[in-house]
Amino acid sequence: MIIPEKRFFLFGMGHREKHVYKDGKLIRKLDNKELFTWDIANENFLYDQYKVVLTLQDGSIVTIFENENGFYVNDECLSSSPLSLPSFEAYRYPSQLKILHHEILISFNGKVPVPNIYVYDKAWYRDGAMMAFVLEKTGNLHLLKNWALSITELYDKNNSGFCEPDNLGQLAYILSLFVDKDYPLVKEIVYEANRIMENGVLTGITDFNDHSVYSTLWLKYGLSRLGVDTSFIKIPKRFDNYARMFWMDKSEVETDTCFLNEYDENYPYLWWAVKHFDDEEVDDDMLAIRYPMSWERLASQAKYEKIDVLSTEYAKNSFSAPHSWHAAEMFMYLIEKR
Repeated sequence: MIIPEKRFFLFGMGHREKHVYKDGKLIRKLDNKELFTWDIANENFLYDQYKVVLTLQDGSIVTIFENENGFYVNDECLSSSPLSLPSFEAYRYPSQLKILHHEILISFNGKVPVPNIYVYDKAWYRDGAMMAFVLEKTGNLHLLKNWALSITELYDKNNSGFCEPDNLGQLAYILSLFVDKDYPLVKEIVYEANRIMENGVLTGITDFNDHSVYSTLWLKYGLSRLGVDTSFIKIPKRFDNYARMFWMDKSEVETDTCFLNEYDENYPYLWWAVKHFDDEEVDDDMLAIRYPMSWERLASQAKYEKIDVLSTEYAKNSFSAPHSWHAAEMFMYLIEKR
């Protein structure tokens, strides 16, 4: 991890009100109000139990925790809404999966999925789709439904206003979780895809580059999930250094395309996606239990000054943690490593 571990824990998974515990204080994110202040002798962070246990100077114990029903300080419920919180006991890395699951569930700004609740205000279709894979696995798709059905735009336009073509497939996948091929926005996706295609291949700029293989793979995958005839889509046989990030369907990816031979500490989700595609083992130190486990650095659209209330060090280093895309890539990689 490029930034030293910070001693804090975020509470408010899913649509619950967001709070952060740090330095003996429980702070409500909405208005940065200190709801509780304790004179602590010791603090014990139990990340994979969604819990912080405080021993106060007078010897009393305070337990801050979340469960499937709500968020509590001792017996007082501060926010409630139902969640599914699997134990992941059948998997090789249950503690890591629980922490990563938490980092995805915490990444809702109101009822909108975001990459990070401090430095991003809007949903990104790419990150939202990756979160959806996890929520589908864990029984928490209800968290996405209202947002998904409220979408009216084919592109999120979050990267400097670009209409990124991979958004079409990501949106199709998100919609497939709740609607069928007759949904009006699905028909708009098909129309728009045909409009910007050349010989069955999507054109346009994704992440400030031409990633036509990646974008077209997403389109075919998303529309296939909806039951749309995808015979008009042609996966191009050309180099695209994003292609091997598309682990969802490897059958049409040219295996000589490559990306990130070395770990990128700024955008680690890219590396994890390729590891998933290649089905490669990672070193144990990459799976060390810590909090947060996911992050992003130097993203062009992130507003890092907003995370100063959580960590001045994060803000100074243009760093945000946790990060939903990174957490989702790690989670989906680990869920297949029983």
